[in-house]
Amino acid sequence: MKTAIALGTFDGVHTAHRAIIDAAKKRAESLALKPAIYTFTGHPMKLFTKQPPLLMSEQGRMDKLASLGCELYADDFTNELAATEPEAFIAMLMERFDMACAVAGFNYSFGRFGRGDVDLLNKLGARLGFDVVIVPPVMYKNEPVSSTRIRTCLENGDVSSAGAMLGEPYSIEGDVVRNRGIGHKLSYPTANISGWAGRAIPAAGVYATRAVLEGRPLFAVTNIGCNPTVRGTETSIETHIMDFDADIYGKKLKVEFIERLRGEIRFPNVHALSIQMKLDGEKALSILKKA
Repeated sequence: MKTAIALGTFDGVHTAHRAIIDAAKKRAESLALKPAIYTFTGHPMKLFTKQPPLLMSEQGRMDKLASLGCELYADDFTNELAATEPEAFIAMLMERFDMACAVAGFNYSFGRFGRGDVDLLNKLGARLGFDVVIVPPVMYKNEPVSSTRIRTCLENGDVSSAGAMLGEPYSIEGDVVRNRGIGHKLSYPTANISGWAGRAIPAAGVYATRAVLEGRPLFAVTNIGCNPTVRGTETSIETHIMDFDADIYGKKLKVEFIERLRGEIRFPNVHALSIQMKLDGEKALSILKKA
């Protein structure tokens, strides 16, 4: 069956990505085509050692794309694929997937050195006989939504704007592992998660978060940083789940970032830290009840 294919890397599967995929589904319905998504496993820039911090794990991105009602196709981004000329890349899509409609964002590039752009895509569509849909930018605060812009928001601690552009709170998921146990000693136990290497991490500081454990959302406060008050040296992501007392070591924990409470502070002593942790919890609870 002929296809209408949404084209892109789709890191984060944010609101602009979903606009592209929705446009492919809509055009497929109107032309009696099969809606599809074509992407790559891994980020293309990894091949050139320039991969940005990712907004989603590889499995998370594939699972999200697969849930959107389209046939999902994903190729490894190899040296051979990177060297494919733009015209040959489009010819491959037509041959392999019987592409009758290509759907892409306004800034889409393809082929060797990214030499293919939407103007060339339109020209190839006219010459080779496939429909082309170019989706205009999705705007947030008067600027286009993009994965790069979302990363910048996270680097600045602006998780609220990042979540608005993603269409859902930015999240990190990992296994709960043992750490130094400082929070427990302060009667403020935290779950330390691992497995976030390569991911975009919000700026150091304290955040109102939702901790999702086995599908259950729980109010929480998350600290990102090296814990300077207690002479920490390595960055960690530690989450205190409110009104919760259970051993969850080894379990998967998803942390959804709702709003930044403050930056990282070095307190004069652990007593001052303990007082601030209580205030952080109260402020987070107020925010989360309204979210």
